[in-house]
Amino acid sequence: MEKTFLQALNLYRAKSALQISPSPELALVFVSLAPAIPGMENKMPDKNSKKYQWEKKLTASFNFEGALEVAAAAAALAQGREELVSGSDGTLPSWYRDPTKTGRDGSAKTIGFYRPKDQPKTPKVRYFLGITENKKDKQGNKIGISLEYPDLFKIARVMEEAALAILGWRKEIEGRRAANGHDRAAKNKTATAEAF
Repeated sequence: MEKTFLQALNLYRAKSALQISPSPELALVFVSLAPAIPGMENKMPDKNSKKYQWEKKLTASFNFEGALEVAAAAAALAQGREELVSGSDGTLPSWYRDPTKTGRDGSAKTIGFYRPKDQPKTPKVRYFLGITENKKDKQGNKIGISLEYPDLFKIARVMEEAALAILGWRKEIEGRRAANGHDRAAKNKTATAEAF
């Protein structure tokens, strides 16, 4: 397997942290948000101590198409072209993710960009990226992170690079499956159909 090494993107804020990490094994890119430890929001952690609760993170995964959608939305927002990605009602893009539909464990989540409710204290904050756990009792966890223009460009670039890498990973995964005989059934069906 040719190693396509993509670094994870990490953004840290007072109340939360964002990590975007690729997974060549699954041909997916994961977007995770973790809350700060209560009481640590506006503090720097001491050496060898933590600031974020990564064990309470919310994660959504994206395939090739989804990664490109996030990249396009982040790029448009970074360029001040909100009208390119907002819905007819003015809502910003969001994506519903249910890991059980792809055979993985976890609860369904919605991840999306949204505007600050109030004018931020600093004009640099333009948008938020949030993940909400979808539960029937409407009591799902929510984590959001504030984004400045440079952050939006970083997200766009990382998601675009991850999407392009996914194309290569897919080919490698399909090649390994073929080498392991996982596509024999398809070949047999084709051979049988050709015989008739």
